[in-house]
Amino acid sequence: MRLVDSHAHLNMENYKKDLDEVIARAKEKGIVKVLVVGIDRKTGEKALALKEKFKDYIEVALGFHPHEVKNIKEADYSWLRENIEKALAVGEIGLDFYKEYSPRELQFEHFERLLSLAKESKKPVVLHLRGNAEFWDVALSFLKPYQDLKMVFHCFTADWGVAKRLLEFESLISIPGVVTYPTANDLREAVKNIPLDRLILETDCPFLAPQPVRGKRNEPAYLVYTAEAIAELKGLPVEEVAEQTTQNFFRFFEINEGGIRE
Repeated sequence: MRLVDSHAHLNMENYKKDLDEVIARAKEKGIVKVLVVGIDRKTGEKALALKEKFKDYIEVALGFHPHEVKNIKEADYSWLRENIEKALAVGEIGLDFYKEYSPRELQFEHFERLLSLAKESKKPVVLHLRGNAEFWDVALSFLKPYQDLKMVFHCFTADWGVAKRLLEFESLISIPGVVTYPTANDLREAVKNIPLDRLILETDCPFLAPQPVRGKRNEPAYLVYTAEAIAELKGLPVEEVAEQTTQNFFRFFEINEGGIRE
């Protein structure tokens, strides 16, 4: 069984002491590729260092999280431009009206700038979008001029009504371990209806550990629980869900398992 963790933060301090063991456990569970995502320059530099160490296993996305944009300087954009060719995608980038750690006007300003950079560099984007029901009207209207970009809607936890709107973009919808939580009924209904060829899986580790290991530090090996939950929802063998979502990832990012661009 092959799986891809399409969104992980192995570049965070949570893995400083035992990253080699975390990677070994992931491989034992069939995780063939991990996309390590930056949220600012520091975590982006760490992601690039991990890619160098685990050459055929880790890929990277580089960008500035909406929480962090209040701290971003011009030098950070210069760094991003210099390194973006080493990345599969620009990300994670987006809007967060739920916590709003950065002012909304700054979020919009940097989101537009980062989307333009993705367009210029011909890279897909990994999107962090979080807010209430009305938020989606704002976010998707903002994205409309960028419909020619390939988009991953990271950590999707909304309902089928929102998912239908996301499928209108050239997009994949990435499902986290939240789908295993007892209260996540709207998300499970959405997952039932989203075509399997539009889904990928993620841990968003160290956050959002699936229900069987909830409360622990999340890690790529736990992606199996998410795959099992989706297989049960869709009435499919877990091997089929694993293989299709893995193929979706490689096709979308136009690489093979070794990370070679196709």
